[in-house]
Amino acid sequence: MTIRELKTIPEFEEAVRVFCQVWNTDTPEDLANVSLMVAWSMSDNYVAGVFRGDEMMGAAVAWRGDGHLHSHMVGVLPKSQGMGLGYRLKQHESAWARSRGLPVIRWTSDPLVRRNAHFNLTKLHTRVVGYLENAYGSLSDGLNEGDQTDRLVFEWDSTQGARPPRKEQSAAALFGAPLPDVRQWDFDQRPEVTIPGTDPGVRLVLVPHDVESMRLHEPDQASRWRYAVRDGLRTALSDGFQVAGFSVDGCYVLRRS
Repeated sequence: MTIRELKTIPEFEEAVRVFCQVWNTDTPEDLANVSLMVAWSMSDNYVAGVFRGDEMMGAAVAWRGDGHLHSHMVGVLPKSQGMGLGYRLKQHESAWARSRGLPVIRWTSDPLVRRNAHFNLTKLHTRVVGYLENAYGSLSDGLNEGDQTDRLVFEWDSTQGARPPRKEQSAAALFGAPLPDVRQWDFDQRPEVTIPGTDPGVRLVLVPHDVESMRLHEPDQASRWRYAVRDGLRTALSDGFQVAGFSVDGCYVLRRS
């Protein structure tokens, strides 16, 4: 596997195809098109791909902000996920930022997607610095269609380089009992998805098991999860809690600062 910055039109076209496959859409309208990638690359922003031989397996785009790098998209082809390529792309992006004197990388991520929460909080040691309600408005890509685009804002110290993953906590241990089964969650009986820890300085916010499948097959249930998680995270953050990690059993762990 090799990672390199993209420079040619065929490479940018291939990156667009990668993003369309990752986001399950036929058009890059709500993603990133070739002309934008050309402009970002020409203005010394980050446009890179990870390759196996000559085949592009993933791609990433980011641009300079005020004292930081804004990481907009990182995607790995479905057939190549689970191989650590996203992590390697982020490490390459981090080295690129350091070399240009940008000590911080920021990006947004859907708080309902478990694998993203695990990746950001456990593998990369990021910290949550904000919650944005419906950040991008309505999107028509295959992953977000029909849902509001709430996002957590993550900040990553690019000067630290690769670090061992954080030890994942068990939310059940913090709760003091087995967690409720999110696959059978009944919002009529239990509208909130925030549960207290045994320590009053700890709150847990549950997330659905597979929100992307739920959007396709149970859109009303996915929408209820959106509002419940939004309420749980925003309330906790406004009450002085901070996101301390993501548990092995699928919860945001928040601790009072």
